Amino acid sequence: MERPEAIAADADDVLHERYRCLLRAARGLFTLTTIEELVENILCHSLDMMQAEACSMYLPDPKTQELIIYSARGHKDCDFHTARIPWDKGIAGLVFQTGEIVRIDDARNDPRIFRNVTSKTGFVTRAMLTIPLNDKGKCIGVLQAINPTRSQAFSDLDYEIFEGLASVVTSALVRLERETRAIAEAHIARELSLAHEIQRAFLPPPDIRTNRAELHVRYQPARTIGGDFYSSVQLPGERLLAVIGDVSGKGIPAALTTAQITGEINALSGLAQSSLSELVHRLNRGLCGRLAAGRFIATTFLLHDPLASTMDVVCAGQFPPWHWDGEKWEAMKVPPALPLGVFEKYPYESTVFPCRSGDKWLLFSDGINEGRNLAGEDYGFDRLRDSLLPGSPKNVLRNAWESWKQFVNIDNLHDDACLLLMATHDKPKLETLCCPTNCKVVRKFIENWALFAGYNDIERGQIVLATDEAFTNILRHTYKNEESHKVEIDVAIDAGFFHLKLRDFGPPIDREKLKGRELHDVRPGGLGLPLLGIVFPNFEFIDCNPGTELRLSKPLPGTEKVKSD
Repeated sequence: MERPEAIAADADDVLHERYRCLLRAARGLFTLTTIEELVENILCHSLDMMQAEACSMYLPDPKTQELIIYSARGHKDCDFHTARIPWDKGIAGLVFQTGEIVRIDDARNDPRIFRNVTSKTGFVTRAMLTIPLNDKGKCIGVLQAINPTRSQAFSDLDYEIFEGLASVVTSALVRLERETRAIAEAHIARELSLAHEIQRAFLPPPDIRTNRAELHVRYQPARTIGGDFYSSVQLPGERLLAVIGDVSGKGIPAALTTAQITGEINALSGLAQSSLSELVHRLNRGLCGRLAAGRFIATTFLLHDPLASTMDVVCAGQFPPWHWDGEKWEAMKVPPALPLGVFEKYPYESTVFPCRSGDKWLLFSDGINEGRNLAGEDYGFDRLRDSLLPGSPKNVLRNAWESWKQFVNIDNLHDDACLLLMATHDKPKLETLCCPTNCKVVRKFIENWALFAGYNDIERGQIVLATDEAFTNILRHTYKNEESHKVEIDVAIDAGFFHLKLRDFGPPIDREKLKGRELHDVRPGGLGLPLLGIVFPNFEFIDCNPGTELRLSKPLPGTEKVKSD
């Protein structure tokens, strides 16, 4: 029989060895870099320290609301396996939910034990000690020791050692989670930085000036990268295309989509004679074939044509433009259309507005009007309108942008924001060669301005017909059908009148030949002047050097009635 002193010495050695295991665990667990390595080492240390037949570690899976069980048996060659249980079942679920230690001395007769797992393995549980891994009041996992090898149940000393191990394991898990999160955040930051560089590379300069227009943009993504974008393309004929858009979704996928669409918009510059409707149709067809399923792009297009003095507009899921006519800002009436990328054969049609020198056109994304301050108030349309102070185009946009920035919580934007201002220069003038093929251009120019002046369909038709007669007379009688000479057409609307000027650069005209014939003398030719007199109550010819200028004036709609009253 062993002497009592030897038994006591052996117990002390065992105790010291268990504490040494705890110290080794404390040192070793903080050098591991993966959860797999950490769990394996924790279970091996648990088996040694607790002198148990098996040890388990339970880690939560919030997506499935389950506890993932990592179990080990044996001491020399640990046998690891995993399973899952609902995180509110069994003793482990109880400890995870309450954050309190549970010690069971007779597990075979305890109804709280979840036996689905043990019944499958054939392992018989006699006693267990289950302890939570608590961090700042939150349980982040559970440790469990099963069946002590030196006794029937776990002792108070086992309880103390296991509690010390749980503290070490909790710190190791928190450290690993923090380091893993830091690595992931650094990886995401690198990806975001790269995506930001890609996105910015496709965006044009924020300030552009051409001979006939200037463009200014301010853009603020809610994150490093955003789903809003802008684009501008100079087209033949001194036309300028401006686009503002909002890609569905956020983050890297949205940023890459903005790079894709801005690249495709730039490719439109080769389509010299295409109308805005044709450009949008072509762009939409290409995007429908390449965008990821469910992704779309809300977009507004402006196309300024200085030769025709027009602004074409398409609103595909975005706000219509605001227009400054020299007195007030007004939202233009443009039919809404589907965003790009939704339906390949959607019939996009542009709305054409006359565009005079000094006009300003504003586009904005919903991040502007829906921008919020710290009190949760939206910026809204009224504040935006009030911020658009008179001044140069660049100063107008600068004031509006600064007003918005001062209102919103710029460090915590919930959406991307973009403001785009296009301003046009020069008079509403059409310069074109006097030839039959340009009759259509002249008619379109005159019709747009007659529409802008408010004339009805019949009146517009009369104005176009009379002007077409004058243009044709210049070709026939002044230039003798030589198609290498130019004509200038000016428009003005002021003091209740619609004014037109047609200037040729040919030889002086014979005033005797300008009398024409009466309308009742029905035969080809000679009716241009009587028609002009009917449509335009005031017209006269002014000698120029060189050429002649035909000046036409007509009261604006409604003014004649007002005067007669």
